[in-house]
Amino acid sequence: MIRDDQIVFFLGIPGSGWAKIDSLLRCCKKFKFNESDINENTVWQRNTNRYYLNHKGHFLGPGSGVGEGFMDIGANYTRESFIEECLKVYDDVNDEDNYMFKCHWFCERHNINWLIRNFPNSKYIAVLRDVELCNHRWLESMTFNKDYPNYSAWMVKEDPDEEFGKHCIENEQNLRRLNRLHDNELRSFVRRYADIIFCPTKYMLDRMDFEWDEKGHHEFTWYKRCYISDVNLYTRAPKYETSIAFYNCNEILF
Repeated sequence: MIRDDQIVFFLGIPGSGWAKIDSLLRCCKKFKFNESDINENTVWQRNTNRYYLNHKGHFLGPGSGVGEGFMDIGANYTRESFIEECLKVYDDVNDEDNYMFKCHWFCERHNINWLIRNFPNSKYIAVLRDVELCNHRWLESMTFNKDYPNYSAWMVKEDPDEEFGKHCIENEQNLRRLNRLHDNELRSFVRRYADIIFCPTKYMLDRMDFEWDEKGHHEFTWYKRCYISDVNLYTRAPKYETSIAFYNCNEILF
C-alpha cells in the first residue's frame, strides 16, 4: 500500500481540458508521476476540424471498469478498499513515485468532503475552466459511450445513433446539469483549500521542472493549439482559459 503523500487527487469536469493538463504534469519531473497506467488500452485520440483530443492513462469512475461506485465513495468503500480500487489501474506500485487518482466524480460535494477527511495529507490538483466552454468542447468532440473514456454514467437515455457533436437532447441536458453542479462544488473546494492557482505557462511549467524533450514540446504545442489560441491560424493570441489549482503541493511547487 502506498503512503498518503504519494497520492495526488486530480479533479476536473468534462471538457475542462484536464486530460491535456494531465499530460503536461506527467512531463514535470518534480511530480514524478508513475505512468504504468498507460498502455494500448488507455490511449485514444481524435483530431476534428477544431479540436485535438489525446487521452492517455486511466480514468476512474462509473463506466470505466474501475471505481464503479465512485458516485458515492463513502457509501461504497472504506479508506483501504478505496485505495486498492484506485491502484488497480497501475501495473507498478512502489514507495517512490507519486500516483495520480483521476475521476470526474470526485467533484461531488460528498466525495470532496470524504476525500479531505480521509486523506488530509495527500495532494490535490483541480482544473478550472468556464463551464460553458467545457460544455461546448465536450459536446462537439466526444460521445457518451463510444469513445475513451466512457461517459455512459452521464446518460439518461440510450442513443445508438449518437456521434460526436450530435447527441440526444436528454443526455446533453444532463451533461450540462452535472457540469454546472460539479463546477460549483469544485470552485467551492478551490476557494476553501487551494494554496496557489496559475495558468500552465512555460514559466510555471519550468518551475515544476518540465522536460522540454520531444514529448514535452509535443504536449505543450497541442495544449496551446487547443486551449490558448484563437481558431484562426493568423490571429492566434493567448487566452489562457484554463487554470490549475493546487493544494498540499507547496513542497513541489516551491
